[in-house]
Amino acid sequence: MAADPKVAYLSTHTRDKLESCIAEYNNMYGTSFSTKDSQAFENYFKDISKRLKEREKETAKEEDRLDILLVVSMFLTGFDAKKVNTMYVDKNLKHHGVIQAYSRTNRILGEQKSQGNILCFRNLKKATDDAITLFSNKDAIEDIILPPYQ
Repeated sequence: MAADPKVAYLSTHTRDKLESCIAEYNNMYGTSFSTKDSQAFENYFKDISKRLKEREKETAKEEDRLDILLVVSMFLTGFDAKKVNTMYVDKNLKHHGVIQAYSRTNRILGEQKSQGNILCFRNLKKATDDAITLFSNKDAIEDIILPPYQ
């Protein structure tokens, strides 16, 4: 229980946690990536990108597919996979970070995909409106953002 003062919480450095995640990835896919040198880490990043982009190809093996990707920051910018449809956001984003993150799901794929879906676990309405106003047209907010579910 989080409020229990008797519980000792383990604290690790974020790099150690990333190494643990990479080790699990290596075990799953028979790879040997790490954060120990920049090339090994860059290759890890490229491998994830490739698996996510190629997951829908007929030639993709079931055991090689990557079905979900938990992102802290690296794949929020500069990543493009048209078939990625839904993003779950649980991070306070603002300015260009909002635009970049949301753009990951908004790659059009003909009639199959006219927009992406974003499920946000934080209230980013104001941050989103501010980002659209800053980088686009403040009068276009209602044209860009579909009305909320409620």
